[in-house]
Amino acid sequence: MDATHESPNLDFLRSMAVLFVLGAHVLMLFEQRHSPYVKRLKIFHSVGLWGVLIFFVHTSLVLMFSLERQYSRYPGKSAYIPFLTRRIFRIFPLSVVLVSLVILLRLPVAYLIGGEFEAAHLNWGGIVSNLLLTQDLSHTDSVIVPLWTLPYEMQMYLFLPPLFLLARSTRHVWPTMALWVGMVALARHSMFLEKHGVPDLIVYVPCFLGGVIAYKLTKITSLKLPSVFWPVLLAILTALYLRRPDYKNAWYCCLALGLAIPQFQEIKGSFCRRVFQEIARYSYGIYLTHFICIWFAFQAIDSAPEWLRWVILGITVAGSSYLFYHLLEKPMIRKGETVAARFRDWPWSPTSATA
Repeated sequence: MDATHESPNLDFLRSMAVLFVLGAHVLMLFEQRHSPYVKRLKIFHSVGLWGVLIFFVHTSLVLMFSLERQYSRYPGKSAYIPFLTRRIFRIFPLSVVLVSLVILLRLPVAYLIGGEFEAAHLNWGGIVSNLLLTQDLSHTDSVIVPLWTLPYEMQMYLFLPPLFLLARSTRHVWPTMALWVGMVALARHSMFLEKHGVPDLIVYVPCFLGGVIAYKLTKITSLKLPSVFWPVLLAILTALYLRRPDYKNAWYCCLALGLAIPQFQEIKGSFCRRVFQEIARYSYGIYLTHFICIWFAFQAIDSAPEWLRWVILGITVAGSSYLFYHLLEKPMIRKGETVAARFRDWPWSPTSATA
């Protein structure tokens, strides 16, 4: 696993993360509607949050690789502003479009209460906060349930280039591990720190650092365990998290995930590689649109039989993510690369940010 090759193992990880979130929201709907088949699956209530935490670890790792490629291709050039520019063009276009559609059409996809979907009633300040992805700072509800995680990702992007330099500056993983320990100590006092204006992002920083630790380990050593055990390891960590789905357990599970990622050989089967690659490619669209699709299939269409609702859910999730990727996400990714190239000669770099 390195910065120069696609990783089927990381595609599998991202695919499972988005499927965990999708599955958790479907289970939530059916449990709230008192389905006798779902009441027995209460242990999976937190699998959606675990999927989000997996995203945090995965995102940090792949963006470490992205920064490494940028440094290799453009040595001596500024990396900080181009990096942030590419992330803005990657995240904001789809989120802005969906937030705008939800608000204009007044779609009830902000809450799921008693088995019924409901909309968020926001003032202009709340709407702007959703468009800018600052809900955690303004303490505003998200107009789409999955949108709550994006502010934390956007804020963490500010620190990833300095963290990349830290990981690159030493041959050992211990400085990064020491940072993880320090951030866990701070996160344990997050309630006190929030009273003094520290954003609650600090609660999730140890989870993001799991990906930074994984990146550092890819430069040191690998046990080269058989790839068949990679899904087994993820299943074990999922079970460990679900037994006690709180912040403290999340930090340790994300650390364990970061330590484990580089230790496996890549998945070999061509069919599995292709399936996970496709799910991973469209995962951002799946993540942001799936709750709207669940509402559409199971509440907006009242007269459809149950089997048809499932068909509609599958078609809308797959179709919307496919269309949004090719019509919006992919063109904006390319545009982001073009715009980022204009900032490479700017004097501000991750080095000055670290200082």
